[in-house]
Amino acid sequence: MSAINIISSSSEEDDKKRKRKISNRESARRSRMKREQHMKDLNDQILYFGSKSGELARKIDEIGRRYAAAEAENRALRLHGEVLKKRLQLLEEMVDSYNRNSCINVEEDDDGDCFVRDVLNDFDVERPWLQPAFQSQAVDGIYQF
Repeated sequence: MSAINIISSSSEEDDKKRKRKISNRESARRSRMKREQHMKDLNDQILYFGSKSGELARKIDEIGRRYAAAEAENRALRLHGEVLKKRLQLLEEMVDSYNRNSCINVEEDDDGDCFVRDVLNDFDVERPWLQPAFQSQAVDGIYQF
C-alpha cells in the first residue's frame, strides 16, 4: 500500500466518523425533542385531568347536597302523611261515635249504618282537599276539635 492509499483510506474513515458523529448528534437532538414533546403532552394531560377531577368532585358534592335535601324532604313528607293519617282516623272515629250516639238527624244508609245527614251535607266526600284546613287545639293534653 502506498502512502496515498493510506491517507485516502484514513481520510475516508475520518469522513465516515465525522458523518456518523453528525448523524448521532441529529438522532440525539430528535430524541431530546421527542422526549421534551412527550413530557409537555404529559404535563398538559395532568392539567386537563386535574381540572376534570375538580369539576367532577364539585358535581358529586352538588348531587350529594341535593340528595340530602330530597331525603330530608321525603322524611318530612312521610311524617306529615302519618300525622294526617292519624288525624283522619281520629276524625273518622269521632264521626262514627257521633253517629252512634246522636239522636238528631240520624239516618241509615243501604248497609244499615247510621250517619248524620247534616255533617255529610257540609263535607264533600269525593273532594276532601277542597275543604278548609282542620285546626285543633290542645287543652291540658286533650285535643279539642
